[in-house]
Amino acid sequence: MARTGVYRSVHELVAEARSRGLEWSGVLGIRPGAPGGVVTPGVSEATVLRHGPAVLDEVRDLVLDSPAVAASDVVVTLVTQSDVALARLRRSRRAPVDTWHAWVRGLPWPAPGEQAAWRRAVLRRLESGALRAADEVWATTPVLADEIARVRRPELVRAGVKLGARTVTGDRFDELVWAGRFDVEKRPHAFVDLVEACGVRGRLHGVGPLEQGLRSRAGAGAGVRVMGWTDPHELHRTGDVFVGTAYREAFGRSAAEAAASGLPLVLGDRYGAAPTLITDDELRRRFVLPVDEPAAWVRAVRDLAADDGLRRAHSDHVAAAARAASIAASVDAVLERVGGGAGPAATSSVRSGA
Repeated sequence: MARTGVYRSVHELVAEARSRGLEWSGVLGIRPGAPGGVVTPGVSEATVLRHGPAVLDEVRDLVLDSPAVAASDVVVTLVTQSDVALARLRRSRRAPVDTWHAWVRGLPWPAPGEQAAWRRAVLRRLESGALRAADEVWATTPVLADEIARVRRPELVRAGVKLGARTVTGDRFDELVWAGRFDVEKRPHAFVDLVEACGVRGRLHGVGPLEQGLRSRAGAGAGVRVMGWTDPHELHRTGDVFVGTAYREAFGRSAAEAAASGLPLVLGDRYGAAPTLITDDELRRRFVLPVDEPAAWVRAVRDLAADDGLRRAHSDHVAAAARAASIAASVDAVLERVGGGAGPAATSSVRSGA
């Protein structure tokens, strides 16, 4: 993996669990040169060099050679390559542990338009077989659970993020913020369209295959700055409204981090974290929107720009709701599945390799 959302989740989950006296560990396979390294006790990283089918053998060897995995009572996988590697080890009776759960963090096969149709079909078949081999399959949100239910009905084990301090109160409106991978399903160009239609400023944070086109539009005077990744708490320390344009978002940790900072949210209706972060019916009607209705998005942004009271109320609401998307709540959810309760005493002997 790169050092983005799932990477940070592993570090945060292990750190939170260990702060409670739980013997959790993390094992991460990282692409060479991936920026943004973090050091967390109990988390080890190894460089993964191969691509294509050969990467599955490399991940398999990483699992077999890991002392943390060998010492674990439970292994929880969080990426597709690890799912497939564990399934193959289990079928060959070489699995290093008896209990394995696949915690699906994003739709584990490419969306239409992301890769060639034949490749999407192969990857879907591989991952579908892997999910059927796991003891349990977990999904982070109802949106994701619905997507994978046709393969295997998952348990809902919510994701979470390490929440920062609230820094935004909705007192001003000047700039829209977007953060995510620059790819087809995240729809960053829709954010640029929205900025242009509303005549406001915008910031795009991320990397990905669409970056060059986004920079070209920004250079042509679209009112958008294209930024790289930065510390999430610094990223949302300024800005006034977070916009999530993805047509498919399994969770959306950037939205949860933005909400904790107090940024009002405008999200698509297939955004996984939306039901957790916007729980008020009226706010949901106004700010959780169909991705194919651009006029509704323009109206939502203009309403927030014009109404100081609405902006403050929305900021208060999402900042409070974000507590349900904390990393502590996510660890509690895991403990409910693997240990029968949310207290450290019930699960102190459980180790998890991620």
